[in-house]
Amino acid sequence: MSVIIYMNQNKKQKYIIKTIVIILLFTNICITQHQHQHNEAEGIAQNPELEQYLDQMSDTGFAFSVLVAKDDKIIHMKGYGWADSLKTIKTNERTLFNIASITKSFTSVVIFWLRDKGALALDDKLPKFFINVPKEKQSITVAQLLTHTSGLGQNYAADGITNRDSAVRQILKDKLKFKSGKDFSYSNENYELLGAIIEILTRQNYEDVLRRLIWNQASITDTKFWGETQGADQQIIAEKNRVLDAAALSRNWGYIASGGIYSNVTDLYRWFIALRKGVFIEPKSLEQMWTVQKKLSETGVAYGWFVSSSEWGKEIWTRGTEDWGHNGVLRWFPERNVVIIVLSNSGELGDKNITANRFISDGIAKIVFKKTK
Repeated sequence: MSVIIYMNQNKKQKYIIKTIVIILLFTNICITQHQHQHNEAEGIAQNPELEQYLDQMSDTGFAFSVLVAKDDKIIHMKGYGWADSLKTIKTNERTLFNIASITKSFTSVVIFWLRDKGALALDDKLPKFFINVPKEKQSITVAQLLTHTSGLGQNYAADGITNRDSAVRQILKDKLKFKSGKDFSYSNENYELLGAIIEILTRQNYEDVLRRLIWNQASITDTKFWGETQGADQQIIAEKNRVLDAAALSRNWGYIASGGIYSNVTDLYRWFIALRKGVFIEPKSLEQMWTVQKKLSETGVAYGWFVSSSEWGKEIWTRGTEDWGHNGVLRWFPERNVVIIVLSNSGELGDKNITANRFISDGIAKIVFKKTK
């Protein structure tokens, strides 16, 4: 069944004014970069115990960048290990890693921004944005895409597809794992559809939307998208565990909105601080975005984020892992206002089946919370 990627004709009239408003809002977004008052790497007094622990992790072969902040002040920021297999490039706080599924939290912020501007509602269904949606998928809502409760599986249906229409058509061909809203199944396809919705409503590429809404307002300077790393300065991009060909590294819908951002700990922190300060979305939207919608054992699923309770209190987090070694995590403990960001290209830790970022960030938390009791 053919799926054409534009708004249903009988819905178009009532959305055209909203679409124009969104375009005008983007045109008039202030390009003056929002300055955040926080320390940069120079002059930060490093925690000796934390430094010793991270040096030990580096000595075992891990390569990673770390940023730790307490009460909106950076208390530790540094790179460890080598960014390349030849050990010629040291990892530092500006080294870029593919943050993989952390990209989804950016997509969620844009969706809530569009909601704040009246361009969509979380209970809007797919036929409001696409026509010829298969019958069994017509009840899927924006909220279900955000929370992985749509029923779509992790089939990598859009991998390698460069055309948005073709990508969405391929995604909507997949058989649902369950009736929408009845269960949870983590899927990149949910966020690739959200990326398509963002492009339809703004009439801009997903990447341009993020640059104008987020990058320009949060002083994000180094971050790149999938498809932009070829020809870039390889001194700043951490090596993957195998070489990908040009076709695999090109812009395609297997990574747009779901996992294709390359960033570093400094840019991620700037973005997170700006997000918490209400630069992008309204306070009530931020609160809703971080509210648990579905409980999975000890983890709560929010909109593009996860919420957990641990020995260190409530935790709001987002993390991502790719198939070629890069992985990352951003963890915020709101009760003590501690942020821990770890980005790595060291993959998983053997039999422990845990990513380097999670293992290292747990070690950091044990030290930091011992110091902040």
